[in-house]
Amino acid sequence: MLIRYIGDMTSKEFEHKAMKMRIQALKTACKFGFSPEEAEDVAQDVMLRLWAMHERIGANDPVERLASIAARHRCIDKLRLRNSQKNIEDYEACSQEQNQHEELEYKELEQWLLRQIEQLPNTCGIVLKMRQLEHRDIDGIAALLGINKSSVSALLSRARNLLLQKIERRKRK
Repeated sequence: MLIRYIGDMTSKEFEHKAMKMRIQALKTACKFGFSPEEAEDVAQDVMLRLWAMHERIGANDPVERLASIAARHRCIDKLRLRNSQKNIEDYEACSQEQNQHEELEYKELEQWLLRQIEQLPNTCGIVLKMRQLEHRDIDGIAALLGINKSSVSALLSRARNLLLQKIERRKRK
């Protein structure tokens, strides 16, 4: 076991061995392919952790090996974090691209649908627009057009059926 919890390393002894530990931590980080700046960050993290536990490190413990192990663990943590962030960024980019594609399809479908409504027979198209686009009730449409409610319902039904047929034909294409 590397740490003996004897607690006989003083702060002076730690300072004396700190340079060797720091160099070992830098070497380990460089072996993991980190840039000099990232390796420096790893070494600083390792030194802070080792300082926090310096009273538990024995004076005769192999501190370079301890620094190397701590640096390896810190490098692995940084790589995992980097990979998870990369996966999140990839997912977000893919999701954003998919949302843009869906939005474009929706706009295209909406424009097609409006063109099809315009092509409906005159009275059917007017009744459908008033009901679906203007959100008028059947009584209001009947009063505005001067026809009875059953005629409005029949025209609305006919318009919807014609539109449904056009949608089904589009699906088959």
